[in-house]
Amino acid sequence: MSVVFSCEDIRQFYYCPRIIYFRYVLRARVQQTFKMVRGSEVHRKVSIDADRRNIYLISESLGLCGIVDAIRVNDDGSVDVIEIKTGDLRRRMSDSHKAQLAAQAMLIEEVLGLRIRRIVVYNPETKQSLEINISSYHRDMVVRALDEMRRIVVEELIPSATRGSRCVDCEYRVYCDDV
Repeated sequence: MSVVFSCEDIRQFYYCPRIIYFRYVLRARVQQTFKMVRGSEVHRKVSIDADRRNIYLISESLGLCGIVDAIRVNDDGSVDVIEIKTGDLRRRMSDSHKAQLAAQAMLIEEVLGLRIRRIVVYNPETKQSLEINISSYHRDMVVRALDEMRRIVVEELIPSATRGSRCVDCEYRVYCDDV
């Protein structure tokens, strides 16, 4: 069984691995949250200086797909990846978000054959931008997540829930009867 996961699934896996079970094994569908709707609206309205926008990429060899918000091609042929986010960029970005960005970088390198110079996260509402360093640690997080996510789906394993404050805002909370 060949499963292709999205870059966003990588972030969700690290938020709570049970989300992958609900999405891919149960095929549970949920209502969009306020944050999801707001993020979609911001993405639609934003105007940024970029060579390409909303680039859908898929790699069968990685088992990964995703939409890259924007890329800017530099004179040396490398690219800057621009990720649009609506959160507060003054806070430290979590490793789960960095793993999502690493997944996007891996897709760009694999599918487009381009070298990533830097990744910039941009909040169009506050005009804040933040350069993110992606290390081999974050790329390894992607590989580990993909392996474990495949195992969850193929073996139909329900992982333990991530407990705590994350559950309050989780769109899949209605499916967790033990949280």
